[in-house]
Amino acid sequence: MMEIGGTLAVWLIPLLCGLGIIGIEWKWKYPHIHVVDFFRADSFSQGLSLLCIGIILVPLGWWIAIPAGAIGMGVRAIASEDSRKMWPTRWQARSAMVVAIVAGVIISGFGGVSEPTGAAEWGTPLQTENPDAPNWPASEQHIWNDGAAILVVNHVRLPGTLSAIGSGSMVLWHLESSGTDEVRLKQAMEQLEGIGLNADWFTLETTAHGQSYDYEGGTLPYTLKHVEISGNKIAEMITVAIGVWGGEVHLLTIIKPNLPGSEFLPFESDPYASQYVEPWLAANA
Repeated sequence: MMEIGGTLAVWLIPLLCGLGIIGIEWKWKYPHIHVVDFFRADSFSQGLSLLCIGIILVPLGWWIAIPAGAIGMGVRAIASEDSRKMWPTRWQARSAMVVAIVAGVIISGFGGVSEPTGAAEWGTPLQTENPDAPNWPASEQHIWNDGAAILVVNHVRLPGTLSAIGSGSMVLWHLESSGTDEVRLKQAMEQLEGIGLNADWFTLETTAHGQSYDYEGGTLPYTLKHVEISGNKIAEMITVAIGVWGGEVHLLTIIKPNLPGSEFLPFESDPYASQYVEPWLAANA
């Protein structure tokens, strides 16, 4: 139920914020005009409201819709004399409507997400709560230990997005550019007893990013990183992401240590971690 509420929040909050601004402007300035006629008279308000309703069909949602809409409005203002004449009298209300929708998108990031699910053969998670996770955007994290691998499953909400198209790649890009991947690694390591290492010693070196692989469940973007301590590679880490309709992105991170004395890298025999990814996809199908 949490993910349903989160999805409704992403869809409805920006719409209600935008309609609220339209209603306030009508009540304050044009109460003598029927509200339906007032709404129909402004193509800007109509277009933005329709976009709010149909945002689920837009890849990456408001991340694409807002800049694309700004470009479209600029082109229309240049091409249409009527549009140019209307902007001086309506710019405040229109700006307020855009700000309200952006605020609604930010608020929707607090919407709940579903509970992470692992493959049956992984057994019971070692940890099912992440007290250090930020409240925005909403997320849930579970951690498993499957013999030689640490498995971390994150369900995270991508604010302002309902379409599954492109959302997985965007979240991986955010993890890469913001340094969040390193924070997630440390949080996972700190939950494991007996590892004998301080999580603050770890650093990550990216070796593959912005690529995808055709797993049995579909083509998914992935990243490959080396886990290092003082320049020594002690483990490898693969993260795959899959976007889900409704605004969630599901992430699976597999961390495998370098075995002492081994001539092979942790993922040399399974370079895309298919033995973990494909059972995870099947469990979440």
